[in-house]
Amino acid sequence: MSRKVRTARGMSIDMAALAAQHENARAVGNVPMNARGDRLNRDGSVKVKAEDIATAHHNTRTAPQTQPLSDTKPIETKTTQQPQPAPTQEPVVPDLEEQFNQEPEPISKITRTRDDGSKYVEIEYDDGSIETVEIREE
Repeated sequence: MSRKVRTARGMSIDMAALAAQHENARAVGNVPMNARGDRLNRDGSVKVKAEDIATAHHNTRTAPQTQPLSDTKPIETKTTQQPQPAPTQEPVVPDLEEQFNQEPEPISKITRTRDDGSKYVEIEYDDGSIETVEIREE
């Protein structure tokens, strides 16, 4: 099944045909492989086929690991008394307007000098914003 993709300029590209056309080309990246997924030698010849890699991956299955239970004590139940439900308290939800209207607090202030000799203070706030304040020399 070929999938056609329309580009931003309106051209139609058949992605399957494009991939099939360049399947032996070396892929760009850290792993020496071609576009099909075959691993390559230094000279560019196929070292391991992609089908062999997939078969080896599917054939290596690890058994589930068993671990001892952390606590095997039986649960104690009291039949004489019914547990009283805890009094329910409504959760405290902070007022959203109050939360968003808070001014950010400065974390750090660094004085810097530009190449032209002018100085400024760089202030970093707890919300991640940064403000620069010019220092006027008189």
